[in-house]
Amino acid sequence: MRIFNKLSNYLLKNKIDDLIDELILNNFTNKTILKYIREIPREIFVKKKFVNFSYHNRPLPIDCNQTISQPLVVANMIDCLNIKKTDLVLEIGTGTGYQTALLSYLCKHVFTIEIFEKLINQAKINHAKLNLKNISYLLGDGSNGWNKPILFDSIIISAASKEVPPKLFKTLKTKGKIIFPKKYTSGQQKLLLLKKINEFNYSTQELFDVSFVPLL
Repeated sequence: MRIFNKLSNYLLKNKIDDLIDELILNNFTNKTILKYIREIPREIFVKKKFVNFSYHNRPLPIDCNQTISQPLVVANMIDCLNIKKTDLVLEIGTGTGYQTALLSYLCKHVFTIEIFEKLINQAKINHAKLNLKNISYLLGDGSNGWNKPILFDSIIISAASKEVPPKLFKTLKTKGKIIFPKKYTSGQQKLLLLKKINEFNYSTQELFDVSFVPLL
């Protein structure tokens, strides 16, 4: 998937190796996700002036006052969903499409919603470079969910809110999972994993502190 040119291959490979080592040192052990983090060129998803920081374990600014999330957070969020190759996944907050690309290698199809047209267009260009075919895009408010009646195995929300928008719960399969950054009244954010038990009930697991842009 990744082709190194003569000018950058040595330095870029070292940066990728350093990122993988850091994720492992932070107790991230999912070999499949690590494989795709190694293979997907994160540098194409960031602004040119931040390319040298592509493989730092940190969020980076993108257009529209948004960010591309920290690799460790992205990896852990995806890992918590236990995605299978047969799964349909809904992503709220496409950004420039890095997390979308990771998801596309793990599931059957990704349905991704982005409120900013500039970002969703960038994501489409980035995914075309990687020849990703199993992604559908929707420009709009992610709180409203997908625009067609589809039930999802997993929903991943990449923006902070006080609760999961009710319309999203209705599109989640029984035993499906939602992961999202919950914003508390104190301003603190924590990652929450919700599992749907039935139409009216779900379990909640609090994971760790995070910092995300707000859900718009």
